[in-house]
Amino acid sequence: MGGRATARASPAVAALFDDGRQANLAGRPAEGERLLRRGLAALERRPDGLVPGFESVCGGEAGVVEARVRMMLSLSTSAVQRHGADRALEVAGAALELAQDPRLGEDEQVLLVTKCRLQLAMIHGRTGQVDAALGQLDQALAGYDRLGPRDRFDLLLSRGAVRTDGADPALAEADFAAAASIAQEADLPVQEFMARHNLAQAVSLRGDLPRALRLYRDIERLGAAASTAIALHGRSRTLLDAGLVDEARELLLRAAGEAERTGQWLVAGEVQADLAVAELAEGNLDQATRMAAAARRTLQGKAPGVRRRAELVLLDAGRRRGRRLAEVRRRGLALVDAFDRDGDHVAADLARLVVAETEVDRQRAGDAVQLLRASADLTHVGSLSTRLRARGVLAAAAREAQDHPTARRHLRSALTDLTQTVAGSSSLELRVATHHHARDLAAMDLAVAADTPRDRLLAIERWREAASRSPAVRPPADPELARRTAVLRHLRQQLREDPGRAGRLRPRLRELERSVAALSWSAPGAGGHRPVVTRDQLSGWLTTVHERDTSLVYLVDVAGTLVAEVCDRGRMRTVELGPTAPVLEQAQVLAADLETAARAHDGPMEELLQRSLTRSARALDELTLAPLRLAGRVLVVPTPGLAAVPWGLLPSRRGQPTPVAPSLGAWARDAATLAAPTVAALAGPELTRSQEEVDRVAQEWDSRRRPSRRVPAAAAHDLAAALADRDVVHVAAHGRHRDDSPLFSSLWLADGPYFLADLERESRRASHVVLSACDSGRARHRGGSAALGLAAGLLWLGVTSVVAAPCRIPDDVAADHTPRYHQLLAQGLPADEALSSAAAEAHPLAGAFVAWGAPWSAGPRGR
Repeated sequence: MGGRATARASPAVAALFDDGRQANLAGRPAEGERLLRRGLAALERRPDGLVPGFESVCGGEAGVVEARVRMMLSLSTSAVQRHGADRALEVAGAALELAQDPRLGEDEQVLLVTKCRLQLAMIHGRTGQVDAALGQLDQALAGYDRLGPRDRFDLLLSRGAVRTDGADPALAEADFAAAASIAQEADLPVQEFMARHNLAQAVSLRGDLPRALRLYRDIERLGAAASTAIALHGRSRTLLDAGLVDEARELLLRAAGEAERTGQWLVAGEVQADLAVAELAEGNLDQATRMAAAARRTLQGKAPGVRRRAELVLLDAGRRRGRRLAEVRRRGLALVDAFDRDGDHVAADLARLVVAETEVDRQRAGDAVQLLRASADLTHVGSLSTRLRARGVLAAAAREAQDHPTARRHLRSALTDLTQTVAGSSSLELRVATHHHARDLAAMDLAVAADTPRDRLLAIERWREAASRSPAVRPPADPELARRTAVLRHLRQQLREDPGRAGRLRPRLRELERSVAALSWSAPGAGGHRPVVTRDQLSGWLTTVHERDTSLVYLVDVAGTLVAEVCDRGRMRTVELGPTAPVLEQAQVLAADLETAARAHDGPMEELLQRSLTRSARALDELTLAPLRLAGRVLVVPTPGLAAVPWGLLPSRRGQPTPVAPSLGAWARDAATLAAPTVAALAGPELTRSQEEVDRVAQEWDSRRRPSRRVPAAAAHDLAAALADRDVVHVAAHGRHRDDSPLFSSLWLADGPYFLADLERESRRASHVVLSACDSGRARHRGGSAALGLAAGLLWLGVTSVVAAPCRIPDDVAADHTPRYHQLLAQGLPADEALSSAAAEAHPLAGAFVAWGAPWSAGPRGR
């Protein structure tokens, strides 16, 4: 073998090589490049001989030529991150030429050439040159059986990366799983991290978001010193697919900072492009444009394929503005051609989708359909958002052709796809967030509905009812989640007792919240789906409304106009109430006046602020319910933006039952009457009259021989037990809604906050829950038809009826009002009627309590 005579090369060369590779793996390409160039310089001073400590691919010590080849390959890994594809390909190409040097033995040549082709495939695949990557992999496979574990790992990882965007992503999953097994058996923890990370990404692209998040959770437990930026970026993309945009943005910003700190400019550019996608998802077009332009600058000269993906986001932002659509089309088609030339057919199909959406906007539906036909079947492959967008294009094209039945068929298929995806998770937050992707489709369904009130109601109810369904199963037991939630509760309690520790505790609290949320999101569901609402079901529910002597007001935002679909005494009518924006603004005014009035309770300004509250309630009433002139019980199904309005507080509804439900089906289908309900009344800390309140509540039920349990100083386990073995649960405690993260909305108990994250894991028997706590009726919606907060979460979890207030309630008001409510409830009045009757005799702020969900009553004993 040429080059095998012993040379006096420094043993530091092997250390430089190992340290440079480790720096690359850990996401520090600048450090890796510096170390590897030092190693090459040392080798160039010694062109022949063995390199002590540098293990050969054939065993023993490597010669200088082999060492140079492998040093150059690792250097090309640094180069692709720091300088882009061209520089990296130049270095790897030179290594391939040197690997065929006649001074190397035949076995060395075969193995080194295979390594070079694997590296070239990685560079091509990493920068969007898919066909070139496949060509190199095909040649590398010829030497697979002669490769060691590390090289077999590299080959499978590279092939999986290329297959991820192919026609059958399951093949990619198999490659990544096999690569992870090789790495585990060979004790290569960083490589195992890489393979499992890629496996999670492939699973996410196939649409199994909970499993992908479970895989990411397991990856974190490996603790390998791999690239933090890459790990954060991968998980953030799954959260984007799930509609958890805020959470994804937080991870992306952390990934961007880490990538820039370590000089991973390719990763930094990819992260910037996905930050643009996040802004686009929330309609922030200016910010999306800025981030996509920043990504394009970062990727200039480094990765043409990835840079073009950033350009695609720029085009999509331009399309959504509705400007220069012909130019968007022209540039989009140019991107299609460029992606196809590189063999990046998935990116080409995404570009076709953007151009197809542009053609729909230009009222050229036929051209849009042709573009989709030229791509893979995007209604069945790719992420959920991509599939729903493709269905939207087909539905819009059918609508333009006046083929409304076909449009409705595509929309039904989209809704089925959505419900099947949601059924894969038992996480409340993930299920709610995923409906974010459906908002435009729901609006289109209404637009293609037949022009009758009943058909319009059916179009709306399909999407609202799907968004309000309970998970089919409770999440499986997760001891780690329970432990972390308990620690979080304990630390929150410590912070409440000693606010001076805030600076020390808050970083730990934030990290715990992140981990609890990640564990919650990864909980699997039962799978499958429920059929969409049919015309016969809707007719049956409307009959139920009439039989219960109830009027229905179903509020809908139709292209910026608030519309009420009204069913009164069996007759339906449609009422345009006016622009939506002023109604939303007035609802915010009412919420602010409620907050101010509650804070001023029993103070010198109370009367003045009550008058202001009365005016704002009247103003909202005149924009919504008052023009409908309805008397008696009125069921309100609000838009998500109006879900926190206490409708019973409006003047036209004073003293009359005004239940609120997320959908008509949720109210009509799930009514409950219990002959002998069991009751638990729990008191939290720091409320002057909470013990008196729960005593009076329990007495009302005891006086009618209904068994009750009083729990003073209730802790988390007491509430969990009450929800599991009692029918009626009353909680007098401080409440807190977390709009930034509804999963951590809470009731404050003796041992700290009891979170919505706790509720979704517990056994539940309770069918009627009363939350005498501030803000427990508030909810956050993410742009779709679903919303989440304490009351909404309880309904999602299968509780039939919840009484709560979407605002602050003074302790005295709650302590006086809720026992009277329970008195009427125990006498047999339905919950909504008992609530309105009790409020009519109480302080005006008592009218802010809302009866959410389905009808509930305590029937006569023995019925």
